[in-house]
Amino acid sequence: MKSIFFRSLQLIFALSVLTTAAFGIEFNRYHDQEEIAVYLRQEAAARPELVKFEVLGKSHQGREIAMVTLTKASSPEAPALYFNGTHHGNERASTEAVLALIDHLIKNQNQVAIDKILRRYRILLQPLVNPDGHALNLRTDSKGIDPNRDYASPNKADKDAFQIVETRIVRDLLQREKVIASAAFHSGLEAVLWPWCHSPQQSQHDPVFRALAAAASKPMQVNRTTQSFYDYQTEGEYIDFAYMRHGVYALTFEVSHEAAPAANKLQATVRRTVQGSLSFIRAVDDLMNNPQTPSPVLSETQASL
Repeated sequence: MKSIFFRSLQLIFALSVLTTAAFGIEFNRYHDQEEIAVYLRQEAAARPELVKFEVLGKSHQGREIAMVTLTKASSPEAPALYFNGTHHGNERASTEAVLALIDHLIKNQNQVAIDKILRRYRILLQPLVNPDGHALNLRTDSKGIDPNRDYASPNKADKDAFQIVETRIVRDLLQREKVIASAAFHSGLEAVLWPWCHSPQQSQHDPVFRALAAAASKPMQVNRTTQSFYDYQTEGEYIDFAYMRHGVYALTFEVSHEAAPAANKLQATVRRTVQGSLSFIRAVDDLMNNPQTPSPVLSETQASL
C-alpha cells in the first residue's frame, strides 16, 4: 500500500510540473515569490535549449534574486536586452509584467518575428530587483533605502551609491553582460521615460531615445513620453546609470496608473506592456542594423553632461 501511495504522490507531482510547464502562468492574480521561483525553474528545466535560470544573489534579508535568459543565439557573446521589474517593492504590476514577457516569449518562440529576435539576442529578464520590498509591500528595501535612487550617476560617485546589495547585483550584471538596451518596469503612472533623470540637459542620444519611446508607447496605449527629468527630477536612477556607465539605451516603462491594479485589470495591463516591449525590441533591432545609428558608448565627458 505504501508503494502505491508514494507512486501516486510522484504521479501527482509530475502532472503538476507538466501542467505548469505546458500552460505557463496566468495573470488573473498576483504571484508570490515562491510561485515565481517555481515557475522560472520549471521553464528552465522544461526548455533548457531556450531558457537558462540563474540565481544572481540574495537580498539583505536572504531572499533569492533570480534571472532567466532566453535565447536561441549560437554565440554566448550575442548582445543582450535586459528587462527588470520591482525596483519598488509595492509596484507589483511591474513584477507581473516581466513574468508576462517571459511567458509570451516562451509560448511564441517559434513565431517568425520572435524566433528572429531570439536568434540575434540574449534576452535577460529579472522580475524581482527588490524582493524584500516586494515581500513587505514597501517601495524601499528592508532598510528603508529606495533602490532606484541608489545607483551612480553623473552627479553621484560610486562611493556614494550602491549602498544595498540589490543594486550592486544589477551593477555587476551590467558589468558582466553585453547589454545594448534595457527597460525597467515600474507602476504608479503610465509613461515611457528616458535619460537624463538628473538634469534638463538632453542626452547625446535624445533622438534615439525619443524613437524608442514612441515605438514602445503606442502599443502600450501610453500617451506620456518624456525625458525623465521632466516627469520629476531624481538622482541615482537605474536608467541614468545604465546609459552613463555602459551606453545602454535604457528606458523606464511605467505600466499602470496604480502600483498594484485590481486583479481583474492585471491581464490587460501586462498584455499592453508585453506588446510595448516587443515593439521596443523590434525598434532596437532596427537601430542595431542601421549603419547610421550613433554609437551608444559615451565618453567620460559626454557622460558628465
